[in-house]
Amino acid sequence: MNKKIIAILILTVAALILLTLYTFGPLSTKMSPKGNPDSLKPAEGGKVAVGPQDLPFVTYHNKDVRENYYTVGFPQTWQVTAGKPGGYELRFAGGRGTIRLMDVPDNTTLELFVLSQEEPRLKKTLLGYQRTGYDKLTLNGAEAYQLTYQNADSGGPAQTVQTFITGPDQAGVVTLTTRVGDFASLSGVFSSLAQTFRWEKQ
Repeated sequence: MNKKIIAILILTVAALILLTLYTFGPLSTKMSPKGNPDSLKPAEGGKVAVGPQDLPFVTYHNKDVRENYYTVGFPQTWQVTAGKPGGYELRFAGGRGTIRLMDVPDNTTLELFVLSQEEPRLKKTLLGYQRTGYDKLTLNGAEAYQLTYQNADSGGPAQTVQTFITGPDQAGVVTLTTRVGDFASLSGVFSSLAQTFRWEKQ
């Protein structure tokens, strides 16, 4: 074969390998879109009722993903950092959490997707998964489904509250985890945080 044809074939194969790595492989995260830096700037603060007391919360406006803008409030003492576009990573005394966006196929409902896809995935990936509660809610006009479960964690038994909120394009997912022994003292904060989640009109 001609040297030019061989060189073109080698370059084509190399380009296909790189394209595959950037699209589906370990390099794909380097090409994922970055979030809006304004999403990490607290917009305003205020008091939120948590049981019999009011706690200082800080509100964030997430504008990372078009058609999925939302506001959410966190206790002022929590550490908030960027997650994947449209999300946050949370750290607080006694636990951790995330907020993320989730695609739900058009041929199902959010509730059916949670029960038929998300919960079975949790059962497979979490050691000692055990559901302790399931509730249907309405959060600021949006249907929501709250799954509470325990599992074995490296720091001891953990309890998680995962709230799935129906959205205009994607669903919002608020996941908050703490040790089982700390859950009673934090459950009111978790509930109040979920109540602050609100989709924004664009």
